[in-house]
Amino acid sequence: MKRVLKLLSYFLVLFIGFPVSVLAGKNDFQDNDFVCVEQDEFEKILMEIQDILSLHPEYTEDMVLAVMDEQYRGVEKGVIEIWNMLTDSEKKLCIRYPFDALKVNKAKNIAFAQTEVKFGINGLGDRSDAFRHGIWNAEMTVLIGKEKAELFATAHEDNLVTGNESDGYPKTLHRDMDLHNNEVGREIGELHVEVSEEEMGDIVYQEVYSAKTKFIWIHE
Repeated sequence: MKRVLKLLSYFLVLFIGFPVSVLAGKNDFQDNDFVCVEQDEFEKILMEIQDILSLHPEYTEDMVLAVMDEQYRGVEKGVIEIWNMLTDSEKKLCIRYPFDALKVNKAKNIAFAQTEVKFGINGLGDRSDAFRHGIWNAEMTVLIGKEKAELFATAHEDNLVTGNESDGYPKTLHRDMDLHNNEVGREIGELHVEVSEEEMGDIVYQEVYSAKTKFIWIHE
């Protein structure tokens, strides 16, 4: 029962050699909380933010957020789609830590891809969901450190939690599950900072299936 409750010049130099394409895969539930974005597409968001700050260095995070929201009002395609995928808390972290935000997106794409490899799906509320959040936080911890990884992971969960998810379980239960699994993933990342993506995937996978696993999920 416990287990079942269970920016372009700004950034190119950092991520040359890390091409990541949009990852699509079958999903048990279509509103699973990870949407993967190509690195160069995500850079466009961060470059827009840098352009605003270069013109108005006095702007606060809230002011930049308001400008971004206003300039894309009524726009339905392109950069706005990526921007609207983020919670307000994630948007503010993108403004505050743009270089780290790009690494967070890279870690998210790694997590999505590794979940597809290990489970064949990126599910919602199940063991694959626990794995996805675990490896995402492990990879973020390797790339940006545990403290910032926690900031971004917690910001990702800053959504309305009224009602149920598409699997029929309360959004509050999903949020609590994700926050717990995020923490477990960061602990794993701290212990395995030198491993490859594939090795990290194996480590997290083994932990998910361990009889003494710390990961939790809601249903199989």
